[in-house]
Amino acid sequence: NDGCDPRQHLPRHRNTRVTIRVAFGRLDVFYGRRLVCRNRNYRNPTVPRKRVKVYVADPWYHRAPARVGQVVYRRLGRSVRRVRRRWGGKMMVRRTTPLRRNKYVGAVRAAKSYQVSFNIKPWGTAHGWRNVLHFTTGGNYGRYGWRMPAVWFFSRTTRLHIRASRRGGHNDGCDPRQHLPRHRNTRVTIRVAHGRMDVFYNRRLVCRSNNYRHPTVPRKRVKVYVADPWHHPAPARVGWVSYRRLR
Repeated sequence: NDGCDPRQHLPRHRNTRVTIRVAFGRLDVFYGRRLVCRNRNYRNPTVPRKRVKVYVADPWYHRAPARVGQVVYRRLGRSVRRVRRRWGGKMMVRRTTPLRRNKYVGAVRAAKSYQVSFNIKPWGTAHGWRNVLHFTTGGNYGRYGWRMPAVWFFSRTTRLHIRASRRGGHNDGCDPRQHLPRHRNTRVTIRVAHGRMDVFYNRRLVCRSNNYRHPTVPRKRVKVYVADPWHHPAPARVGWVSYRRLR
């Protein structure tokens, strides 16, 4: 029953990323990326042979008054490198923050089959096209590779407008009918593979287009904006943006 108890109290009504790491003979606890507790008594941590069950929360105590998500268990060392190679993805944005115009976050190599995922939490609506994110080889509109994909809010709504370039349609896409709930996180996944574009909200299929037998595969690296320089940003917080090349 050894451990480490940070002195800091978690702030109410704000997300805190908590990381507990047992490695190098230590137990380290981080809030965000800041070390808040360390215990050096872990040269010989317990390694049970049985599989370890995970409860959020457990059956022996009353649950804490809190919302919890993005729970991850990672084996450190050589195994984590194998997992990364098998996943083949790239995390573009981790922290969930308000969208900001012309925020360049990096670049990716395009693939014929790919998947873009992100968390989004709208807090309102606004007039005109409001950008969420934009993958592009250069500009905004009018050429193949300039929307790979790109996502907006329809004017005065939280409904998503999703475009992705393909042969014969540089501005084709799929627009779910469902509006995103305000003040709640939704995991959005856009998958282009097997001749289709599929859109998921929290793993539930909400839109499908069968026009993607020949999606655009630009030779240039694709720039990623969250949000782009050509539109006002959507009134929302976005994080955990990832691009994954599919086989």
